[in-house]
Amino acid sequence: MPTLLFPILFYVMFGIFFGSMRGNSGQAAYLFATYGVFGAMGPGLFGFGVSLAIEREQGLLTLKQALPQPPGAYLLARAAMAMLFVAVIALMLTAMAVFVGHVPLTFSQGIRLFLIDVFGALPFCAIGMWVGSMVSGAASPAIVNLIFLPMAFLSGLWVPMQFMPKVLIDFAPVWPSYHLSQMALSTVGAKSSGTAMGHVAVLAGVTLVFFLLAMRRMHGSGLRLLGARPKRTLAIVAGTCTAVAALSLSGVFGGGETDIASPGTGSAATGTPAIEAPAGVAAPQVAVLSNFDAGSAATAYGVGWGAAGDDMRGGNSTAAQRLVEDGAGGSKGALEVTGELGDQIQYPFAGTMFFPEGPPMKGLMDFSGKKTLTFMARGDGRRYMVMVISGLAVEGIPLMYDFETGPEWKVVRLEIARLGAADWKRVRAIGVGTMGPVGPFRFQIDDVRLE
Repeated sequence: MPTLLFPILFYVMFGIFFGSMRGNSGQAAYLFATYGVFGAMGPGLFGFGVSLAIEREQGLLTLKQALPQPPGAYLLARAAMAMLFVAVIALMLTAMAVFVGHVPLTFSQGIRLFLIDVFGALPFCAIGMWVGSMVSGAASPAIVNLIFLPMAFLSGLWVPMQFMPKVLIDFAPVWPSYHLSQMALSTVGAKSSGTAMGHVAVLAGVTLVFFLLAMRRMHGSGLRLLGARPKRTLAIVAGTCTAVAALSLSGVFGGGETDIASPGTGSAATGTPAIEAPAGVAAPQVAVLSNFDAGSAATAYGVGWGAAGDDMRGGNSTAAQRLVEDGAGGSKGALEVTGELGDQIQYPFAGTMFFPEGPPMKGLMDFSGKKTLTFMARGDGRRYMVMVISGLAVEGIPLMYDFETGPEWKVVRLEIARLGAADWKRVRAIGVGTMGPVGPFRFQIDDVRLE
């Protein structure tokens, strides 16, 4: 029951209560895809890792291989049962997403996600089989949980990858759940990485490697679950996995780059692949974006800084801005932003926004040639953030970089090359403000530079 219900309960709580019911359809779509992968992991890991370890330790596997049954029937039955559990989880998640979360899912997308989840259980069956062949029955639940939970977190199933440190983002492709989640995310139109054929190849390789390791371990212990001619069965499995990997890399299964728009756009809404937009207008060579010494919130290019609340998204946060004297380093002026952060929506925001190109949130600018975004800041002691909205989607998860304020001016510096979560070739807006805690706020910025 926990294996079946945990993914559903988590999705209801985070995808529906804190997502679609608060107007965040993008979160509901993202978590629908990732919790499907989370549901695919459990039955394989626990079904093999715990059950096989207990039966091996109690001598039941020795009894089973003496029974008159076809070679490999025990392993196939366990794999089929794990896939059946995943199928039930996938169907329940789909029902919750469509009828309660109102995720715009087409029939073809639902079928593809179902197949991704069900067949995606096989790599975790192989990993669980290897664990079950190595550890004792008493230790197996703890060992499986030590694999299951960290892998789910580090693969971006609970927290989007763009919120994680760069070292974890770079390390994520090590985990099979990451590759499965990227396929699922691309299906619902969420931003993802890599190619479908590359992910299939990696998953097939993981399945083969851990299956062979498990078989070697069990054969060394005197267990012959593949019958009297295990080499023939191993050769069939190895050949099948190798063929799947080769065919996927050759492009037979299709699937180009899956760096797609954020949830709520592209294929999630229309059922057709999203097309990558061309890069934005190249950013001017001007280094100083704004210093506020001329008594204006204007910028060297684009639409100048403007106070921004979250009323357009149904929130009740308010913001106002004005020019003040005594800027950073004794300059003539600075921009002061004040207001009150509300609690009407899940992700409130209030602060000031700069739109580098064209009408607000419409034009795109290419900042990939820039190295740093720096500015001076001081405030009331709260934590504030720089928000970069980029890419095809307006409703996607933006890059958010936190910084602290105090009574004295301090430098806030963002290394653009190290912040890969934003699409710096297609920047729509750059904002400075707060997302919490709820209540009044006040901060000042000065000498904003992009160079």
